[in-house]
Amino acid sequence: MTSSNGRRTLLASRIPLDQILMPEGRSPRLVCPDCGTWQIWKRGLVKAHALCPDEAISPKCPGSHQRVLVDLTSDQLRELRAGAAAHARAIARSPRDGYQQSPPAAPSVHQIAARRMSGRLATARP
Repeated sequence: MTSSNGRRTLLASRIPLDQILMPEGRSPRLVCPDCGTWQIWKRGLVKAHALCPDEAISPKCPGSHQRVLVDLTSDQLRELRAGAAAHARAIARSPRDGYQQSPPAAPSVHQIAARRMSGRLATARP
Protein backbone atom coordinates (compact mmCIF):
# COMPACT_ATOMS: atom_id res chain seq x y z
CA MET A 1 0.00 0.00 0.00
CA THR A 2 1.33 3.46 -0.83
CA SER A 3 0.78 6.88 0.71
CA SER A 4 -0.46 10.02 -0.94
CA ASN A 5 3.21 11.03 -1.16
CA GLY A 6 3.92 7.92 -3.27
CA ARG A 7 5.88 6.00 -0.60
CA ARG A 8 5.16 2.67 1.05
CA THR A 9 3.13 2.72 4.24
CA LEU A 10 5.17 2.79 7.47
CA LEU A 11 4.33 0.21 10.12
CA ALA A 12 4.46 1.64 13.63
CA SER A 13 6.14 -1.56 14.84
CA ARG A 14 9.01 -1.05 12.36
CA ILE A 15 9.82 2.51 13.49
CA PRO A 16 12.77 2.62 15.95
CA LEU A 17 11.56 2.86 19.54
CA ASP A 18 13.30 6.17 20.16
CA GLN A 19 11.52 7.74 17.16
CA ILE A 20 7.88 7.09 18.04
CA LEU A 21 5.58 8.24 20.86
CA MET A 22 2.05 6.98 21.41
CA PRO A 23 0.80 8.51 24.68
CA GLU A 24 -2.75 7.62 25.69
CA GLY A 25 -5.26 10.40 25.17
CA ARG A 26 -2.90 12.43 22.98
CA SER A 27 -1.92 12.44 19.32
CA PRO A 28 0.85 10.00 18.42
CA ARG A 29 4.13 11.44 17.17
CA LEU A 30 7.06 10.19 15.14
CA VAL A 31 10.34 11.51 13.81
CA CYS A 32 10.01 12.39 10.12
CA PRO A 33 12.59 10.30 8.22
CA ASP A 34 13.24 13.18 5.79
CA CYS A 35 13.66 16.25 7.98
CA GLY A 36 14.26 14.62 11.40
CA THR A 37 11.62 16.64 13.28
CA TRP A 38 8.87 15.28 15.52
CA GLN A 39 5.54 15.28 13.70
CA ILE A 40 1.97 14.39 14.65
CA TRP A 41 -0.01 11.89 12.65
CA LYS A 42 -3.78 11.75 12.54
CA ARG A 43 -6.07 9.33 10.77
CA GLY A 44 -3.04 7.38 9.60
CA LEU A 45 -1.25 10.29 7.85
CA VAL A 46 1.69 12.42 8.97
CA LYS A 47 0.69 16.07 9.15
CA ALA A 48 2.00 18.34 6.36
CA HIS A 49 5.05 20.24 7.55
CA ALA A 50 7.85 22.43 6.21
CA LEU A 51 11.18 20.90 5.17
CA CYS A 52 13.15 23.52 7.15
CA PRO A 53 11.00 24.75 10.06
CA ASP A 54 13.56 27.46 10.95
CA GLU A 55 13.15 29.27 7.64
CA ALA A 56 10.20 31.60 6.99
CA ILE A 57 9.60 30.28 3.47
CA SER A 58 10.32 26.60 3.09
CA PRO A 59 8.99 23.96 0.70
CA LYS A 60 6.82 21.16 2.03
CA CYS A 61 8.76 18.19 3.39
CA PRO A 62 8.60 15.08 1.17
CA GLY A 63 7.73 13.11 4.32
CA SER A 64 4.42 15.00 4.64
CA HIS A 65 1.28 12.93 4.18
CA GLN A 66 3.19 9.70 4.83
CA ARG A 67 0.76 6.91 5.67
CA VAL A 68 1.41 5.19 9.02
CA LEU A 69 -0.31 1.95 9.94
CA VAL A 70 -0.73 1.60 13.70
CA ASP A 71 -0.16 -2.08 14.45
CA LEU A 72 0.79 -1.48 18.12
CA THR A 73 -1.03 -0.24 21.16
CA SER A 74 0.56 2.22 23.55
CA ASP A 75 0.84 -0.60 26.13
CA GLN A 76 2.69 -2.83 23.66
CA LEU A 77 5.04 0.04 22.80
CA ARG A 78 5.70 0.63 26.51
CA GLU A 79 6.50 -3.08 26.99
CA LEU A 80 8.87 -3.04 24.00
CA ARG A 81 10.70 -0.03 25.44
CA ALA A 82 10.98 -1.68 28.86
CA GLY A 83 12.36 -4.84 27.26
CA ALA A 84 14.87 -2.87 25.20
CA ALA A 85 16.00 -0.94 28.28
CA ALA A 86 16.45 -4.16 30.29
CA HIS A 87 18.44 -5.68 27.42
CA ALA A 88 20.68 -2.61 27.23
CA ARG A 89 21.32 -2.78 30.99
CA ALA A 90 22.16 -6.48 30.76
CA ILE A 91 24.64 -5.85 27.96
CA ALA A 92 26.25 -2.94 29.77
CA ARG A 93 26.77 -4.97 32.95
CA SER A 94 27.83 -8.27 31.45
CA PRO A 95 31.49 -9.24 31.81
CA ARG A 96 33.62 -9.06 28.75
CA ASP A 97 34.23 -12.36 27.00
CA GLY A 98 37.84 -13.42 26.82
CA TYR A 99 38.96 -10.78 29.32
CA GLN A 100 42.53 -11.35 30.41
CA GLN A 101 44.34 -9.60 33.18
CA SER A 102 47.44 -7.73 32.20
CA PRO A 103 50.68 -9.59 32.87
CA PRO A 104 52.69 -8.53 35.91
CA ALA A 105 55.02 -5.60 35.37
CA ALA A 106 58.63 -6.54 34.69
CA PRO A 107 61.15 -5.37 37.29
CA SER A 108 63.20 -2.32 36.44
CA VAL A 109 66.87 -2.56 35.45
CA HIS A 110 68.21 -1.40 38.84
CA GLN A 111 66.04 -4.01 40.64
CA ILE A 112 67.49 -6.76 38.40
CA ALA A 113 71.03 -5.49 39.06
CA ALA A 114 70.39 -5.38 42.82
CA ARG A 115 69.20 -8.99 42.82
CA ARG A 116 72.28 -10.10 40.91
CA MET A 117 74.56 -8.27 43.29
CA SER A 118 72.85 -9.68 46.38
CA GLY A 119 73.10 -13.18 44.85
CA ARG A 120 76.87 -12.73 44.31
CA LEU A 121 77.35 -11.46 47.82
CA ALA A 122 75.45 -14.38 49.30
CA THR A 123 77.56 -16.92 47.41
CA ALA A 124 80.88 -15.17 48.26
CA ARG A 125 80.40 -15.13 52.08
CA PRO A 126 80.41 -18.84 53.09
